[in-house]
Amino acid sequence: MEAIIFGATICIQLNIIVLFVIIFIWLNEEWTTPNIIFLSSVILTIFGYLVYCAKEPNTMHKLTKDIRTVLIFLTFGYILSPVLKTLTETISTDTIYVMTILMFLTHLIFSKYGSLQISLSDSLSITSSIFGSLMLASRLASPSHAFSLLTVAVQCFVLLPFLMYKLSNKIFISSFLTFSSLYFLLFVSQTISYVFIVSIVFLHFICPCWYVQCQRYKDNIYGPWDEAVITS
Repeated sequence: MEAIIFGATICIQLNIIVLFVIIFIWLNEEWTTPNIIFLSSVILTIFGYLVYCAKEPNTMHKLTKDIRTVLIFLTFGYILSPVLKTLTETISTDTIYVMTILMFLTHLIFSKYGSLQISLSDSLSITSSIFGSLMLASRLASPSHAFSLLTVAVQCFVLLPFLMYKLSNKIFISSFLTFSSLYFLLFVSQTISYVFIVSIVFLHFICPCWYVQCQRYKDNIYGPWDEAVITS
């Protein structure tokens, strides 16, 4: 059961990336507006913050500091969004997409699936995801599109892991996100949807089964050990 829960944790991270890419596609294809994405992310962020406060009662005394941090991010993010269009003008779109895929793969590999203690891998995971998000945002039509996508990126890759760590029912969360991702993927491509289903089944069920079966070959070597003798 623990192996399946760990597989669900990995699937949650994969679903977050897929949903983020879907939001980019919807913005890029003008299937939705930046205002809708921004308002939706604000509502979900407030809801997630309330859930986090319920799980972590000592958080409420930092409310003023958290609000100040959010205002600083929104201000500087909105001001610097027009700069994104000039950062990657000399880079082709295909190169941007390849770099984004590599960054999200790095994020998926080095994400913390256990304790939230800060480490090198955790910093690499966050940095790669934000860098990939910046690459995608630079290909959107306007600064408002880029700003809304960056807001979602911070929500998905910086804030959401703290909330996920506090929630216990990983299998239910993974199932909900999987069905949500699959629903929106069907609007994009059926082929990608099939690949996504295979990936989820592989990570959620096949890999945990392999892990459990491999435990029979595990061998612990115990002492006593011969003491080292120094020869002249």
